[in-house]
Amino acid sequence: MESSELAPRTAEWLAEVLQRTLAGGGRCSFALSGGKTVGPIYRILAGMKLPWERVDFYFADERCVPPDNPESNYFLAEETLFRPGGISLQQVRRMEGEREDRDAAARDYEALLPPVLDVVLLGMGEDGHTASLFPGLASVEEKERKVLAVVGPKPPPWRLTLTLPVLNAARHVLFAVAGEGKRDAARRVFSGEDLPSGRIQNAVWIMDRAAAGQ
Repeated sequence: MESSELAPRTAEWLAEVLQRTLAGGGRCSFALSGGKTVGPIYRILAGMKLPWERVDFYFADERCVPPDNPESNYFLAEETLFRPGGISLQQVRRMEGEREDRDAAARDYEALLPPVLDVVLLGMGEDGHTASLFPGLASVEEKERKVLAVVGPKPPPWRLTLTLPVLNAARHVLFAVAGEGKRDAARRVFSGEDLPSGRIQNAVWIMDRAAAGQ
């Protein structure tokens, strides 16, 4: 698909899954990501008439910066989804990346997570990372912890991230991937190379033509 189609198609997929999850009358947990690709998706979602009051928002990862820092994934979601969509911040479980004790922040976030996330939106970096799970780091092999404080190769280095056990347990996972810079990583994932993004099982991928290549 063309790049201009990615955000509408992704928003439609997410809206359909959210509505299906909420059809039973309960609540839905939705974990968000950051990055350039997701902002337009959030803006479209914010304009949709969905029962947002029954959605609880979480984060797949967060940079260790204050929530009003433009580098913050929370800041992006607040600017493009929460505020435009009229979503109460009482429904938002924010990763407190600005805390000095990052491990305590990670453990406290573990306690906030539901047993299983309903919907997770992920992106992929040019190195094949997803959330803040970077290739070659011990955090990719974590089997017990649900949230870790990690140091990544990209600034700002310190991050909080959900781990693979949490992401693989989620009921619905969607990758939204755009841009020619992601093409090589996508090729490597789909050829079976062991990259963090390729470790997410049963995920749906929506990619634009530039990322998908042939």
